[in-house]
Amino acid sequence: MIRADASRLRLALLLAAAAAALFAGWKLLWFLTDDAYIAFRYISNARLGYGYVWNAPPFSPVEGYTSFLWVVLLDLVWRVLGVEPPAAANTLALLFALATLALTARMVWRLTWTQERERLRLPLLALTLAGLVSHRTFITWSSSGLETAMFNALVAAWVYAAGFLPAGSRRRPLAIAGAAAALCLTRPDGLLFALATLPIVWLALPGSSVRERARGLWALAPLAVVPTHLLWRRAFYGAWLPNTYYAKYTGPWPESGWRYAASFVLEYALWVWLALALAVLLPRWPMLRERLRAELRGGGGRDAGSVRAAAKPAASATAPGRGAAATPASGGPALAWTLVALALLAHLLYYTLVIGGDHFEYRVYSHIVPLSLVAFVWMLNLARIRPRASLALMAAAVLLALPVPWTHWAQTRRLETREETFLMRAPVAPHWPAAARWYARTFDALQDWLINRFVCVRHQEHRVLHRFEVETYPTRAEGSRIGPDGQPVLAELAVGVPAWVLPRVHIIDLWGLNDHVIARSDRITAPKRQMAHDREPPEGYVECFQPNVFLAGPRRMQVFRREPQLTPQQIAACEAQWRAWLRQRPTRTRSGG
Repeated sequence: MIRADASRLRLALLLAAAAAALFAGWKLLWFLTDDAYIAFRYISNARLGYGYVWNAPPFSPVEGYTSFLWVVLLDLVWRVLGVEPPAAANTLALLFALATLALTARMVWRLTWTQERERLRLPLLALTLAGLVSHRTFITWSSSGLETAMFNALVAAWVYAAGFLPAGSRRRPLAIAGAAAALCLTRPDGLLFALATLPIVWLALPGSSVRERARGLWALAPLAVVPTHLLWRRAFYGAWLPNTYYAKYTGPWPESGWRYAASFVLEYALWVWLALALAVLLPRWPMLRERLRAELRGGGGRDAGSVRAAAKPAASATAPGRGAAATPASGGPALAWTLVALALLAHLLYYTLVIGGDHFEYRVYSHIVPLSLVAFVWMLNLARIRPRASLALMAAAVLLALPVPWTHWAQTRRLETREETFLMRAPVAPHWPAAARWYARTFDALQDWLINRFVCVRHQEHRVLHRFEVETYPTRAEGSRIGPDGQPVLAELAVGVPAWVLPRVHIIDLWGLNDHVIARSDRITAPKRQMAHDREPPEGYVECFQPNVFLAGPRRMQVFRREPQLTPQQIAACEAQWRAWLRQRPTRTRSGG
């Protein structure tokens, strides 16, 4: 009893220290992106009675956000607590990051450990949490104002529900489906996890026959929100996908994607993880393949045991009660874990080979950071590597992930102007010892190629851009003095902050994220591809709306009176004219770099 109490105390102290470290990192890298204010604009318009729209009527609704559940959550916080989205977003993001931290700890703690390796549980958990709270990508996306931290927490919850909740538990299928449904509402790519959820839940349902399992299909009820939301999107916005997809995607871009992935691998020394995976998993592939075949032949009706239990012989003893509590669902856990891994891999491959990465630094990879650390511990157990070697390998993986990102941060953290940070590239190699510069130069070359094409743009650039925009435009209270009379229109490139501080002004988003026509325009004149910055307004389109709101100086807007005034009927006619033009001209795609 005394030993158990001491163990619980050490665990509690470890979790508290990790949470405190995450909070310190959150404060250190705290930032809001200009893009976050796009969602804030939709919430503002809902509060004004127009629903989730970019511009008030007579403009047609456009879905320029990709985070429905995040928008709803921020809207709810504003309505119930009176806290506006810019003030609430990063606090909520921190809470989701803390939830991810807790789920990561829970997953490591619930791995099946043999008696001889039981004493490694706490030190390996400590190294896992140290790796997580020192990981620059994880810390970066614990703020930003975007939905990223929420999405990451939900991915961790989905993996935990699918692989770590007790076998045979009635709440397990419901938890898997619930997490998948929330992922779909948080980001459109959550649909991948929803599709994987269908067979995973089927495997998790109790019973050995189809009829017995069919009685438990009610657990899939949360997924009903997925088609419901899709139908609502089609009915309200007139499209099956968010407008941002059409604006950003101009064709597959693997030339960018492999560099984005390689940059991530080099920055965080993930070649250590890949080497361990090859050494541990490749020799065991025949055994796993036979196990999958056996489960498929058996229809998934027999509990094949835990994938985590593969780290020990069947006769090995585990800590009392822990092995049973951590067993995945009855019905072929190897199949379930394979489906989980395939869903995560498909998501990574889609963003890497099709989209080409992301405009933001490693945002679309950030959810795999905690999962990769858990997987590293699992592989150490699976290979039955000796305790000291296990600790040394884990410590090496954590320490080797620090030099590149934090050298980069040290060189950029004092850059405070827009001129210094626009398309900011900060070479790491000059600040490293000569013997290691070859590695840093390879990383620097990848970063140079990517950032020059608006891919993997770093945190500090977005941090400075946000401050620049806030200092350039008036406050929301001042901007609200421009009323809706006369249909004021502003045409702008970086639309986030101005869209929030000018709530009654119609805004034409020149990059097309919030504009139906520009998002589908075939006018692409840049000589090389630029992530999310390729499309341009067709000639004459912006002029049709007669922009009359301009930035006259720092924090000062000027509104010119039109003669004659622009009418709602003219706006509706402009939209109808240009949407008809679109139907006659197919969307143009690009390839190559």
